[in-house]
Amino acid sequence: MEYPELTLAHMVRLTDDTGIIQHAKYHLPNRATGYTTDDNARALLTAVEAYQATGNEEALQLAEVYLAFLHYAQLPSGRFHNFMHYDRTWADKVGSQDAFGRAVWALGGTAAALPGKGGGALARELFLRALPWTVRLKALRAQAFSLLGLVEYLGAYAEPPVKSAAATLAQKLVAAYHREASQDWAWFEDRLTYSNGVLPGALLAAYRRLGGHELLEVGERALAFLTDVLWRGHYFKLVGCHGWYIKGGEPAAWDEQPEDAGCLVLAYSEAYRATGSAMYKKRAEAAFEWFLGRNARGEPLYDPATGGCHDGLTATGVNANQGAESLLAFLLSGVRYQLPEVFLKPAKQG
Repeated sequence: MEYPELTLAHMVRLTDDTGIIQHAKYHLPNRATGYTTDDNARALLTAVEAYQATGNEEALQLAEVYLAFLHYAQLPSGRFHNFMHYDRTWADKVGSQDAFGRAVWALGGTAAALPGKGGGALARELFLRALPWTVRLKALRAQAFSLLGLVEYLGAYAEPPVKSAAATLAQKLVAAYHREASQDWAWFEDRLTYSNGVLPGALLAAYRRLGGHELLEVGERALAFLTDVLWRGHYFKLVGCHGWYIKGGEPAAWDEQPEDAGCLVLAYSEAYRATGSAMYKKRAEAAFEWFLGRNARGEPLYDPATGGCHDGLTATGVNANQGAESLLAFLLSGVRYQLPEVFLKPAKQG
């Protein structure tokens, strides 16, 4: 399959001087929906990875906007707001655990990627302020997102408290797997919902940094189970968000979400990094190609005319809107986890 050039055009379109706007109406920013820490964390990680991969100064400028948003979002306690109205007032007292985890992931990655720069220094401050909360998280995906951030941070700063927190979170995920897994259900909980690939993916990333055969073993077993559920011989059929997949039931058919495809790319890419198995690289490519039409409807979600990504795959076709979460799932997959043929061009050329 021929891959498109990646462009920052839609990222720029959705971004103002506050941050990236959460949703779009068709390809235009839907300002009434405001902003979230969830999306600005995703955007920060994507922009930093794009800058690392290409040296694109436009990506670095975008990263500074998203980092400033997270700085404003962080509470004195170290936790974060999540939802912000378009008038820059907060819609919550404190955000979700998932939003916290994504912020930690983005800040850990930014601190490691930009050492010696002001942005890297600020990201490190925010990361360390949030660190004590990571081991208190109860939500599994929040633990996994946070673990990815701790692993990223340890790539640049080998600090014992961070390594200890990473080991604690990894063991919490392993313990969840052992509590729930059975011969015919090798998973961390009794259902498959959203961002599923991040659970085995985080363990496989942690294995590369921390070692420990159990992290590799559980990560690979869970990923094999997820593959059995989703793989249809030539393409991935993701679990639909209208009902999910409850143990003992049937997977919901629609709507398939780009975030889930992005987390699959993450999981297979981390498995490839951990083991060197070419099978995982091929699976990562297949997961990425879900965005390009290798899916149940044979319809691409990526829109080369706008540089955006449609918000879901439904029973009747793609969702017409092109919001931030979908775009960032696509861009991060393309820029960070693969492939040498894919490169970023400036938005002005998009």
